[in-house]
Amino acid sequence: MKKPKVAVIVINHNGRIWLLRCFSSVAKSDYPNLEVYLVDNGSQDGSIEYVRGSFPSVKIIAYERNLGFPEAYNRAIDKVEADFVVLLNTDTEVLDNQWISRLVDVATRDPKTIAVACKMVSMDDHSHLDSVGGMGIPFWRGFVDIGKEVQDRGQYDSDFEPFAFCGGAALINRKMFQKMGRFDGKFFMYVEDADFSWRLRLLGYKVRFAPEARVAHYFSGTAHSKTIDERKLYYCHRNFLRSILKNCGPSLGWALGRCLLFSFLAAGGFAILEPKKSVAVVNAMLWNVLNFRDTYTRRVWIQANRTVGEGEVLARMYPRLCRHQPAQHQRLRRILDILFEHSQLRRFLENAEIT
Repeated sequence: MKKPKVAVIVINHNGRIWLLRCFSSVAKSDYPNLEVYLVDNGSQDGSIEYVRGSFPSVKIIAYERNLGFPEAYNRAIDKVEADFVVLLNTDTEVLDNQWISRLVDVATRDPKTIAVACKMVSMDDHSHLDSVGGMGIPFWRGFVDIGKEVQDRGQYDSDFEPFAFCGGAALINRKMFQKMGRFDGKFFMYVEDADFSWRLRLLGYKVRFAPEARVAHYFSGTAHSKTIDERKLYYCHRNFLRSILKNCGPSLGWALGRCLLFSFLAAGGFAILEPKKSVAVVNAMLWNVLNFRDTYTRRVWIQANRTVGEGEVLARMYPRLCRHQPAQHQRLRRILDILFEHSQLRRFLENAEIT
């Protein structure tokens, strides 16, 4: 039987230093019905010319300016002709030449599966995980990669289902991606994968995991910094708040209250420790005020079409799994963990009437 057509789409913005390793590893894929694309977001470092000369089989979609991660993917996915698309960061290296077959196999087992996450391991040490998908940070504080910096002992290889896929390396059903509204183009970068996963779960679909589809990832290689600077904090915070406003159903009031409490606490702490980050958090909230009308329009469509109850979605968003804790501001993080620990979710689900 003819294999489903797959398009690997690599988004790039001034990431030429990563392209040799990335495309060389993708070229070893043994999948028979495969096309590979470079989607360039206005690079000025010679990326396009390099790929044309070094990888002539790679098809190029070039934009004159940086559209951001989600909008560049939206336009490229609309343009390519394929049954499935694979999202792949430039700062990656495919470790298994059968990775596409493994992703497609998981995706085609169940028609409810819309996205399949790869097993992402550390570029520096392949024995340690980078991400096997995403989950929520208690409580309505954001999303985090599951398994990050933990030794890979196969603990996620059996019957594991993440709440969200990581956009750094994942396969998506193209037609369903379009039908479900694509990524939120206003995000520019960060949280678009978790936001889309949240939306597809509200509609009764699944995110799965292919443990044998291994991809090495250099964390934040495309961002040129492993630290959480004010720019990254701004986009993560504003996009997560927009996700809450769009996707929360009966839990919206409670979720919004917890998120705003966290925001004010974070802004207050940063005002003392790192003032620029405090400004970033405040600006993230102001952005949501200015864009509320658009957010509300999207919310109306999402809530009108959802088929899954709030309790089921939140239970998957906040599984009882250990999560990565950044080294910065450990004392502040411990205080926040006490205020936002898991038992609050249980109390909420027990006391609220969620359908």
